[in-house]
Amino acid sequence: MNKLSKWVLIDGNRLLVSALLVSMSFLITLWLTQLGLITFQPASAVSSMFSSGVVSGIFSLVTITLTVNQLVLSRVFGTVNDLTDRLDGTREFRRTVEGIAGRATSPNDPAAFLALIGETLGKRARAFEEHDSMETTEEIDDYLSGIHSYAERLEGVGGTEDTMEIVSTLLGPAYAQRLTETDAIRRTHDDRATEELDAVAELLEAVAVARQFFKTIAIQQDLAQLSRRLAYLGIPILLVAFYATTVYTTVPSATVAQPLLPVVISAAIAIVLLPLAILLSYMLRLATIARYTVSVGPFVPPEERT
Repeated sequence: MNKLSKWVLIDGNRLLVSALLVSMSFLITLWLTQLGLITFQPASAVSSMFSSGVVSGIFSLVTITLTVNQLVLSRVFGTVNDLTDRLDGTREFRRTVEGIAGRATSPNDPAAFLALIGETLGKRARAFEEHDSMETTEEIDDYLSGIHSYAERLEGVGGTEDTMEIVSTLLGPAYAQRLTETDAIRRTHDDRATEELDAVAELLEAVAVARQFFKTIAIQQDLAQLSRRLAYLGIPILLVAFYATTVYTTVPSATVAQPLLPVVISAAIAIVLLPLAILLSYMLRLATIARYTVSVGPFVPPEERT
């Protein structure tokens, strides 16, 4: 995935991506009117299109908004036992990382927590590298280089305030590759050196769990934000659709000068498409995140490696 596609699909601000989609629809519609392929003249069916088709489409988006709300709420609700199990599992996971890092506590902030894993991963790799029984080979050098590079990548997440940006950093099969390499190296070294490699393996497993957990949080936040934005846009878009129909009078004429009709109606169409553009921008991100974070462990599908 190149930088441009990654920005459009994941990293870019969703409102900005939506604005780009809307701008493209405006320019394409205006271009088609200039070519004469479509027309917005008074005798056209624009008025009926806005009064019936657009309104029904907006109400369909309201239904989608309700469905999105149900998806978000289904993850929030739970029995006392379910919520207790979730809490216990999270606390146990944190204690595992704290034990390896030699810390009494770990940060509550997801970015700082991942940075702690990265810092500890680098320390454990250096401890293994400095072990007196460790013989340096090209395989070991490549392995340590990969571990240190990945540890720096995790440490670089520190200070990030956007959960989705954290998830974006964790995309790809790097953790699974490092885990497989660690298992291979671990089989060839004595018990004392293996202790450090065991810690490295546990930290990489912690990254796999954290990636899925933070992905869940980020998707819930995105769905909640999508639902709210679609709800905000409902009435304004209905008003735009209503105002677009008033441009056309009962006689074959319009309240706007005919040379300006293509611009006015193209803009109205673009504005009416805004909720759909926002929905599309969010769905693209959620689908991409789901595609590239499917695996939890050493089995990585080919699609996730690209």
